[in-house]
Amino acid sequence: MQHLKVEPADENKAFMTFVIPHDKEKLLTGFFEELENRESEFGISDIQLGLATLEEVFLNIARRAELESATVEGTMVTLELESGISLEIPVGARFVGIPDTENAENPSGVMVEVYWQQDGSGSMCITGHSSEMRVPHNVQLTHPPSPNALGHKGLRQAVRGIVIDL
Repeated sequence: MQHLKVEPADENKAFMTFVIPHDKEKLLTGFFEELENRESEFGISDIQLGLATLEEVFLNIARRAELESATVEGTMVTLELESGISLEIPVGARFVGIPDTENAENPSGVMVEVYWQQDGSGSMCITGHSSEMRVPHNVQLTHPPSPNALGHKGLRQAVRGIVIDL
């Protein structure tokens, strides 16, 4: 996806998923024509295109509004990862970087995608999260100041997650 300058949002041996920003949609026709012409060269067996449903659009608007409000008000929730790490994240944050995960294999560190749903009162609540994945190379994480991971009486505290806007 070099022509569009986007990184995979999800990737495994069977498929790659990309989220294309609205401002790059005009490039898609030419991109898909070239991709179709080079399918065998790239080993592509299937190309699928999906559009967001109206519900997804409204949920995304609500999530962004809640994220803006949470950022201004400092409203945070705790996300428990399968690795045992607890991340403090703003309500509505979709992609969250995990601090101090940079290494040779993942020079930009790792992140998770957080899944949200509105509850009966319209508030956003976490319904789950993806497996840890590498942060795209074109994203530079800025670490927020965070307190020591060991807090009062040596008990583990949540680490502040890094919101990534993809």
